[in-house]
Amino acid sequence: MFDDMDELATDYDERVRKAREQKGLSQSDLANELNEKASLIRKIERGDTLPSDRVQSKLERFLEIDLSAEGSSGDDSEWSGGSSSGSYTLGDVVKRKD
Repeated sequence: MFDDMDELATDYDERVRKAREQKGLSQSDLANELNEKASLIRKIERGDTLPSDRVQSKLERFLEIDLSAEGSSGDDSEWSGGSSSGSYTLGDVVKRKD
């Protein structure tokens, strides 16, 4: 079910801010263009909130950017640690704070 969904890039906030600034828009201007609240744009640019799919689409179309994780670096690559048998325990995953 979730295989069709794109993951949001970890630097989505920076991408939105840079694209907005390149167009010479204030946060209020961008909010008006997208018919959204300026407070939402501020929260997105600070990384305090994730944009909904609808807002993400609006941002990508208007700012001509891609906010999906596919275009970003391989920081989210699959973890390869654990036992050779392929089964993992909690101890394989958790780091202790000793």
